[in-house]
Amino acid sequence: MNKNVSIYLADDMHPKGVSLLQQNFNVIDLKGLPNNILLNKIKSIAKNNAFKNSALLIRSVRTLDKSFLKSLSLNTDVKLICTISAGFDNIDLDHCKKYKLDVMNVAGANSTSAAEFTFALILAITKNIIRADKDMKNNIFDYSKFSNAELYGKTIGIIGVGKIGSKVAKLAKAFGMAVLGNDINPEVRKRYSSIRFVSLDKILSSSDIVTIHTPLNKTTYKFINEKKLKLLNAKSILINCSRGGTVDEKALIKLLSKNKLHYAAVDVFEDEPSFNKKFVKLKNVILTPHLAGKTVESKERMGIAAAENVIKYYKKSKSKHKLIN
Repeated sequence: MNKNVSIYLADDMHPKGVSLLQQNFNVIDLKGLPNNILLNKIKSIAKNNAFKNSALLIRSVRTLDKSFLKSLSLNTDVKLICTISAGFDNIDLDHCKKYKLDVMNVAGANSTSAAEFTFALILAITKNIIRADKDMKNNIFDYSKFSNAELYGKTIGIIGVGKIGSKVAKLAKAFGMAVLGNDINPEVRKRYSSIRFVSLDKILSSSDIVTIHTPLNKTTYKFINEKKLKLLNAKSILINCSRGGTVDEKALIKLLSKNKLHYAAVDVFEDEPSFNKKFVKLKNVILTPHLAGKTVESKERMGIAAAENVIKYYKKSKSKHKLIN
């Protein structure tokens, strides 16, 4: 065990991941504390112990802003932040670099879960599963009111063909769908040559179903704006299991309320856990609480992967700031 390193566990982690960390480091359980109390606890512990280079483990539900990162860097022994999630949008990366805090995430561990969930939403909408279930529970047995649709022969447009988007593509092909892709990374376009890559506007205007799987950053913040949303066909479906900030929520609500879009499924919201309550009044949207990547299996994989990443980090030289994907 490296006694000079403490692992400050700020959020939930799978027991197998915790066990791996405990075999290698001093793990300090600070789960569930708000940022101000968490910071004070870490300061106090670092002041009274001989730790040299420790790590803070969080989940995507916790946001680390400039002031938190500055104080963390100046007043504690933390040199590494590991988020047990696929994205970095909850962490101010520019200020991590400024304050020489290394950052790592867990990429790909929940991609199967997120891809399956995406398709579950698509099937729920096209087969009217939620509406039919509600009717049956209200003692209404009437199939004539539903217009179900097949996926076979339909076109799905995937915005962001990475670890999740590529798995959505495989599922879509198994259903006999035509697959269009959009991705700014030339390596991705080369890797998935069986997918027809087109422009973002083409994806939106030509797809029966559009699903978003991009990270949230400065270039993707509300990149699906009102102008882009208007390119969607009135009969099409929009799925967002990426990050809430990628879509202009007010514009989406406006489109749905005027029936300029057939249906949407929204799993992610800009100000989680808060969300725009105008969504609730709509009959043509499915809402879920950032659930796509969260399964029993993915939580275990992500916990283990995060622990293994941290262990590898402390076995390597850390002579300069690095961002580990």
